[in-house]
Amino acid sequence: MKKLLFQFILTILLLSPTYGQDTSAIDSLRNEFTAAKSDTAKLSLSNKLAREYFIRGDSISAFKYGYISLALARKTKVPLYRAKGNQIMGYLHTILIHMDSAKYYNNQVVQILKSATSAEEMRVVAYAKNNLAANYHVIGQLKKAVELLIENLPIFEKIKDNRLYHVTLENIAATFNELEDYEKATFYILKGIDFLNKNNFDPEHKIGTYLIGTLITYGQNDLVLMKTYLDKVKLYLDQVGTSTLYSCRYYAYLTWYYVRKKDLKKSRAALAQAEKALKNLKSRTNYYDFYNSQYEVAYLAGDNKTAQQAAFTLYNMAKEDDRKSVAASHAQDVALMASRNGDYKTAYTFQKRYSVISDSTKYENMEVEIQNLEINYQTAEKEKRIALLENEQREVVLKSKNQVLLNLVLGIGALTFLLVMLFLFYVLRTNKKNNRKRLEEIGRDQELKISQALLEGEDRERIRIARDLHDGIGGTLSGIKLKLSDPTADRELMVQKANEQLHSAIGELRRTARGMMPESLLKNGLETALHDLCTDLISSEVQIEFQSSGLSDHSMNNTVHIYRIVQELLTNAIKHGKAKNILVQLIQEQDAILITVDDNGKGFDTGQMSNVTGIGLKNIQNRVDFLKGTLSIDSDPGNGTSVNIEIYVR
Repeated sequence: MKKLLFQFILTILLLSPTYGQDTSAIDSLRNEFTAAKSDTAKLSLSNKLAREYFIRGDSISAFKYGYISLALARKTKVPLYRAKGNQIMGYLHTILIHMDSAKYYNNQVVQILKSATSAEEMRVVAYAKNNLAANYHVIGQLKKAVELLIENLPIFEKIKDNRLYHVTLENIAATFNELEDYEKATFYILKGIDFLNKNNFDPEHKIGTYLIGTLITYGQNDLVLMKTYLDKVKLYLDQVGTSTLYSCRYYAYLTWYYVRKKDLKKSRAALAQAEKALKNLKSRTNYYDFYNSQYEVAYLAGDNKTAQQAAFTLYNMAKEDDRKSVAASHAQDVALMASRNGDYKTAYTFQKRYSVISDSTKYENMEVEIQNLEINYQTAEKEKRIALLENEQREVVLKSKNQVLLNLVLGIGALTFLLVMLFLFYVLRTNKKNNRKRLEEIGRDQELKISQALLEGEDRERIRIARDLHDGIGGTLSGIKLKLSDPTADRELMVQKANEQLHSAIGELRRTARGMMPESLLKNGLETALHDLCTDLISSEVQIEFQSSGLSDHSMNNTVHIYRIVQELLTNAIKHGKAKNILVQLIQEQDAILITVDDNGKGFDTGQMSNVTGIGLKNIQNRVDFLKGTLSIDSDPGNGTSVNIEIYVR
């Protein structure tokens, strides 16, 4: 669910305490920092300054003090302060979704304090692990993220850090919600709300909790409880004012609520408030919330253009943040809206991007799963070896006997495993060869059938041409011969009529020759020939619009097939469909050519296509199969016909 995007990370933002929203807090911290004598004191104060500046939206000043903390940390030999210098950088990069840097600094904290014993050290390590969980969340490894968070819960209970404990409960609930495990999500958020009510938390912290509850009820479509949580958020927002990052998120969620209620007027009003809040505090998370809301409202209003632009903006943001699964989702939204806007080229492009990104994400997730399995396997093997060594120390004699037996069993098992693998390899290889042969035979049979069908079509075409020449031109010439042989006829009148009949015969001969191989196709190429074909078929009763894009030269064989396909489709639309308006489109994208012929004719029932006895559609299908393409027909009686063909030329 793409609307869950930064719920997890935003709660991390409030993990460390705030120091008041008035500017005097920063002035006071800066004075303390200037007056501080020791490096450790300066480091603690620069960390606080970095957080304060960041909360106020000044990321430049935040990073300035973050790098000061990092430089001070490298000067000290105390592990806790070395870790805190890396901690603040991990914090900033995590919030700003700088994935590589965030992962590096948070792992540095864990490595420096790998032997943590004090409550403060455990707190810093757990904080870094929460940030790592956020990193895993961003790259789509939700199960890994939730495992880290659940591991942290007993640590926070042990050190009695209620704030960290509660934020972790929120993040677990949000992650299970994104995994669509609503039962666990509900369990943890209710546990978080109960913990919230039993302890003294500030209003801004309560806002974060109820916003996550809002998100979970949204996923479950529980609009009554969703509104209850939103009202709670509004109550606490009125207490803290508009200076919180949560203000934009509240109005974004309120927008989704009214969209679900199909209340367009109120959803637009909520969206306007979200935009106002965004202008006050511009953060990456707020931009995501706003454009998601804008898309939902435009979608509800049927404003496909605005919806497409919002989806396009979200797609670009997700690409910049390397959120592949989110980018794929918004690419699909762009394709849908572009299709509704009639922009089929953009629709095709983004649908293709959706497929590419989705396939890439699935592959990466599979690699991660394999790596996790390997790590688990190695850990299990290590624990097994430790157990064997301890057992060997306790009972040397028994160990010796068991080792012999174990070696025997392992040897037999390995031998059996090897034999089974060899047998399976042999079977798979044999099946692969047989399947390849069968596929080649099927391919040859299919090509033979297509070739035979094309030859039969050519034979029928020759018979038709012979019939046209015999019945048309032959009859005309025979009539001329009889007239010229009549000695009693008026010579002047006879020559005049013979000349008219010869003119008619010559015109019919040219039409027949053009039907066999258009002259413009040989001289000027496919695009010009199709344009001439459409122009020739235009009449007072039929209007034809021809559009093309990116067409290039191809082999004469492929060119003729494409020309015949379009010619046959136009003939069907005029002759059988009785169409008045016809649109012909040819668009080439690299090796793919998309052919679309739409008409407003009488249409037909596509369910009865198997009962069609004519050769027109069969010829088209044979030519498409020969070009290894696909053919789809969308038609209903009285609603015209739309034919879409995709072929590949190399």
